[in-house]
Amino acid sequence: MLIRYPESVAMIAIEDGAAILVVQPRPGADEHTFELPAGCLEPGESPAEAATRELREECSLKARSWRELGSFWAAPAYSTERVHAFEARELEPWPGVPDADEEIAVKRVPLIDLPEALSDATSIAAYALWAKGGSR
Repeated sequence: MLIRYPESVAMIAIEDGAAILVVQPRPGADEHTFELPAGCLEPGESPAEAATRELREECSLKARSWRELGSFWAAPAYSTERVHAFEARELEPWPGVPDADEEIAVKRVPLIDLPEALSDATSIAAYALWAKGGSR
């Protein structure tokens, strides 16, 4: 069965040598997951616009510097979801509110501790794109 799913974004947001992660419960996991900020595109929204919105909603942050890292299929055997990955830097507070169905805690993890700290495939794949392209 093919699941029709919208495109999404994942961001490696970097501040002072640390990545910003979101910790949250997920229905398919028996423990909280440690993920990069991420989310689905809304109708008519570009990946860059979605990345900006999701970073604000999930982490109450905005970035003054963005770099597109690439994109990949999340699970092409059964899903149409394509993930667009970004690097976000020069972070500033920007009050935001997570979606009503999200229970999110924000955590900063030293870059040296990635990807071991990540617990979902989308975050690990986005991290791999970032690591392949190097950091600025």
